[in-house]
Amino acid sequence: MHVDDHLTKIKHLERQRAKIDRIEDCEMWYWATLNAGVHAMNAALHAVGATKDDPWFAHNVPIYHVASRKPGGWEPALKPLGDIEHVDSPEMEAIIPASLKKAGVALRKMEHLREPILRGDAKVSNAMLDRMDALYQKCLTVTRQAIAKNRRAGR
Repeated sequence: MHVDDHLTKIKHLERQRAKIDRIEDCEMWYWATLNAGVHAMNAALHAVGATKDDPWFAHNVPIYHVASRKPGGWEPALKPLGDIEHVDSPEMEAIIPASLKKAGVALRKMEHLREPILRGDAKVSNAMLDRMDALYQKCLTVTRQAIAKNRRAGR
């Protein structure tokens, strides 16, 4: 995806996130939050030139969905690294530049909250979700700064 497409997705996810009760619908709230954070990281990685800014949609990297010759259609294709899906693997951590390390750490911690929030037996609390939101806000702050800096530099 392109940087601006990721930013549009974040706005859409944040609108949806604001409409749901984060305790009652915590699974949807969690996924909307994590997904928006991953979009922010992808936009920043593209902006700093760490990954390719292309019209592909990640499926199971290195498999992407690309526009087919048939109008409106999509087909799988092997592509070089563009959008990432997770940051909690050594391969992904290796491509994250120093300017985005704090966003990567925040996203990794968000991913680690998946088990207690969605699959574990922990009682979901406002404190737990506040932690998730604080990590998300940290990710947004760092990635937005990187995107703005690179746009000012004309990249």
